[in-house]
Amino acid sequence: MDEVLNSTLRTAVLTRLDYLDSLARDADEPSKAVLADTVISRLTAAWRELLAAHEPDHRGRCRACATRWALRRAECSVWRTAHRHLVTDPVRQSATRGGSAGRHQLRSA
Repeated sequence: MDEVLNSTLRTAVLTRLDYLDSLARDADEPSKAVLADTVISRLTAAWRELLAAHEPDHRGRCRACATRWALRRAECSVWRTAHRHLVTDPVRQSATRGGSAGRHQLRSA
């Protein structure tokens, strides 16, 4: 049952992201303004919640990514991804990566 629920959740989220990408790409300007008014605050809230779940502990290890067996400081991919997408200049990033900007495909778990 968990596999079915996980698959359903993943499909719903990925479908929603595809829908938002198509609106941002293809919608007229008034529709894009409405999209910005309604979706940006939801996306920033989602990022904040995700980052809170990956907040480092008193040793600097991500509580979600580190295991009790990992004694070294765990690098959190969630914080690196947030920085790459929210802070880094996408034009400079694209140039250093060979210009592969665009939608990311998520691998199945």
